[in-house]
Amino acid sequence: MPLDTIFSLLVTYDFIILIIGGLLAAAWLTVRLAGVSDEDISKTVRNLSIIGFPVGVIALITIGAGIYVISKEILIPETFDLVTVICLGLLGLVLILRPIKDFRFGAFLSLAIGLLGAGLVVMLGADSVKLLAGVFIIIFLIIYGAIKIFEDMYQLIAEILASPLVSVSIGLITIIQGILLIFNLSLGGLLTFLALKG
Repeated sequence: MPLDTIFSLLVTYDFIILIIGGLLAAAWLTVRLAGVSDEDISKTVRNLSIIGFPVGVIALITIGAGIYVISKEILIPETFDLVTVICLGLLGLVLILRPIKDFRFGAFLSLAIGLLGAGLVVMLGADSVKLLAGVFIIIFLIIYGAIKIFEDMYQLIAEILASPLVSVSIGLITIIQGILLIFNLSLGGLLTFLALKG
């Protein structure tokens, strides 16, 4: 199946991604409405967030697919507007960041780069353990300090987007947008119509 066809299908059926992803993003509310007991809610939401990760990746890929399809003039969908792109982007971020929000990647990346630097020094001919340890520690601390800033910003954004209020709101908005896309409508067009009418 050619890439153009895959991208066209993603853009054509973006409403399915919005509805399924919206249900997963609003997992906290969905689980509450399903009548799951309080002690099982966090476990169920955690399991649903793991399922939501690939849906979030697909949502972000759909944005790129839409831009590609429009730029190549393969298919110019009426409903792939700015509101749909924003919904897909926020949905993708919520679904991707929720399961990995507690993962601290700075230490692992700093460790890998520090070991790579020490290995490079060995390849250049150094054989002193003190020199290798010094190179590793210096590289590790510099990289960790630089990455820590980005890691903290990432943690803040992930905490905000993964909070029940924000994720349920984004989930409900994307579900509404997905349902409207089935009828070739958009939330942006509907809000514009209501603003002009009122």
